[in-house]
Amino acid sequence: MTSDLRATSYELRANYKILSKQSLGTDVKRLDIKAEEIARRIQPGQFVMVMPHERSEKIPLSVVDADPVRGSISLIFQEIGFTTKQLGAVQINDTIFNILGPLGVPLAMEKLGNVVCITTGAGATQILPICRAHKKIGNKVIGILGAKTKKNLMLEAQLRLTCHKILIATDDGSYIKRGLATDLLREVLKQEKINLVYAVGSVDMMEAVCAMTRERSIPSRVSLHPLILDGTGMCGSCRVKVAGETVLACVEGPEFDGHAVDFADLKVRMNAFVVKQDSEGKELEWYSQQSPLNRPRSESGIFQRLRSVFQKNRP
Repeated sequence: MTSDLRATSYELRANYKILSKQSLGTDVKRLDIKAEEIARRIQPGQFVMVMPHERSEKIPLSVVDADPVRGSISLIFQEIGFTTKQLGAVQINDTIFNILGPLGVPLAMEKLGNVVCITTGAGATQILPICRAHKKIGNKVIGILGAKTKKNLMLEAQLRLTCHKILIATDDGSYIKRGLATDLLREVLKQEKINLVYAVGSVDMMEAVCAMTRERSIPSRVSLHPLILDGTGMCGSCRVKVAGETVLACVEGPEFDGHAVDFADLKVRMNAFVVKQDSEGKELEWYSQQSPLNRPRSESGIFQRLRSVFQKNRP
């Protein structure tokens, strides 16, 4: 009996086989992974929790592309931490220990007209499927892509194929235009009638975008990614404040009304855990900061909200 259970467990994990691997730039990898059930169900705006090895941490990643016929999903990520480096080290025909998903609420889609999708850095991996979804239903998509330098730009070619028009700025002026992505947005808002702005990136960038669109009464959506540990709402680590209420980004997001997000609280949460390292980069201990704007709720409150989310999404 025990051996049968172990065999079944191994077979389930073996389904997450690496079909292909590409290097897209400095420390940027693309993996095509066999994940038939996820490929059939994933929708734009959702994400997966990836666990490269049995003892690895779980990390949230956006699914850039899905092929239901092939039964595969595509992940693009930057090797910036221990777990992403573990993921980047896997080879073709290796298997990922576990992938949980689809998670989160699918993108709220509506034919509106002119839609601006603005992102910076690694946010391009999240904005690409959103651009594709808006283009598919007939919206005119204007893409704005920002990065520190030309080397830090991600998915430029894919976004050019997807968007009706794309604007690019780099902080140091090493490519196209010197400036910030928000500078380009300001120009677009002056030149064209925009019906929706979707922003993915740093908290400062998303806050600046929402400040601009609020002045012009333009609806804005943002994708929030605070610390997510399990992706199912059980830990409560991804609590954020939206419209005065505490919500869980992993099960009630990650997409929210940007004008309702408490960005001051979000900034505290994004820096809630600081790692102290020794001279060799080894983690010594964690320090935490408690948000004065978002006091922790009782466990019963977390589970009540989680239960209501599951009931609402029950088929």
